[in-house]
Amino acid sequence: MIKSILEFKLIQLDDFNLSVYNLFIVLLIFFVVKGITHSIDVFIKKRLEKDGATVLSEGRSRSITQIFKYIVYVLGFFLMIKSLGINIDLILGVFAALGLGVGFALQDVFKDLISGIIILFEGNVSIGDILEVDGLIGSVKEIKLRTSLIRTRDGVYMVIPNSRIVNEKVINWTTNNTITRFHVAVGVAYGSDVEKVKDLLLKSAHENNMVTKRPAPVVFFTDFGDSALMFELLFWITNTWEINMIKSDLRFKIDQLFRENSIQIPFPQRDVHLIEK
Repeated sequence: MIKSILEFKLIQLDDFNLSVYNLFIVLLIFFVVKGITHSIDVFIKKRLEKDGATVLSEGRSRSITQIFKYIVYVLGFFLMIKSLGINIDLILGVFAALGLGVGFALQDVFKDLISGIIILFEGNVSIGDILEVDGLIGSVKEIKLRTSLIRTRDGVYMVIPNSRIVNEKVINWTTNNTITRFHVAVGVAYGSDVEKVKDLLLKSAHENNMVTKRPAPVVFFTDFGDSALMFELLFWITNTWEINMIKSDLRFKIDQLFRENSIQIPFPQRDVHLIEK
């Protein structure tokens, strides 16, 4: 009875037969693929919890998990096609014909897909990394084959084509050293006590808890400007995500210290000479 049900033909053509048995095998492969991908997720999650993973290692692990999932999906797809009795060579031929027919129209799509594979296999960008793209800084929340999802500091989610991450100038702050150097520039009026200016700039950095003590902050006298003596405060931090807030706090502190010590921050001045005829 069971055998007759399994052999029952749903579709019967000259070169193709679809039976209940074929559908049963397809469903079995589908659930096996889902089970394998779920097992990969569970295994990676338990491994990370056991090893006490950092954000960086967690991002790498999730990228590797994504790669294995895509491999399992591809193998499962071809096994399903094979179980239905369809010639795989025929399928590949159809894909090749479609590729030639719409290749020019889908150049960007294929470029993004290849870039997604490169990102996943190279590991230069992982989930959780902080990227700077076109001046916008955000955290990578998801990496798919064609696009990546990035959350900016404003809480806005951006969908970035993977080809931009691979081909354009992108800064990955996470893969840098554990600490990163930044700077704040300021100008003071001519005639100011430059040594006092240096001490006040260093004081503003030392009093900020987000600025590291080692390496210590330094001050450069960078230039004689048109209307000001130009200084630059260089400092190191560990939390690059908060750099805008840290720079703002430093500027507030510098302005306060300069006011308390009668150090003027000048504004550009121009002299206009009127010629009477």
